[in-house]
Amino acid sequence: MYERLLSAYHKRSLREKFLMLGFVLILLVIWTQSFLNRSGQWNDQRAIASIELLTQQQWLDRETQYAEQLAKALEKVDPSKTFSAAQLSGKVDALIREIKLESNADIDPVQTRNGEIFNDHTMRLRLKGISLAQFIVLNNILKKNSPYIEAKSIRITKNQRKPQEMNIRFEINSFDLKEKNI
Repeated sequence: MYERLLSAYHKRSLREKFLMLGFVLILLVIWTQSFLNRSGQWNDQRAIASIELLTQQQWLDRETQYAEQLAKALEKVDPSKTFSAAQLSGKVDALIREIKLESNADIDPVQTRNGEIFNDHTMRLRLKGISLAQFIVLNNILKKNSPYIEAKSIRITKNQRKPQEMNIRFEINSFDLKEKNI
């Protein structure tokens, strides 16, 4: 086979030989670039994997420290006082009714993010046309339920129609511990 290729090459004119040689060189350059790109990608992936493994090893080396910190944090939290998604919605509704703001309130559904140790619940509460005194009362009630219910963010805007009133948007956060993992 090699002899046939060599014989076919020798039968070609000088111009055809240069064209064939150029074609082979172009193929060789393309293949080399592809090989270098793939080896660079492989090396980058290897470096990323090495860093991830190092990070994971550091986490594993600090396992006892994390376990101690978790135990300390769990000592401060009573699992019976944590709120599930439905309980959070009900509790916030009860707090709003307690200070008679139910006609001014709009409560969004609770968003839940599941975790290994606890579930994180977030909900939005919008209050329209409330006074500063009502806001302070609601904020104090939410603070009394801390750390089980927290106001993650509060956005206050003025009421355009009644300057003595304001519109408030709370983002309320809560959690419930998964007792099987405690």
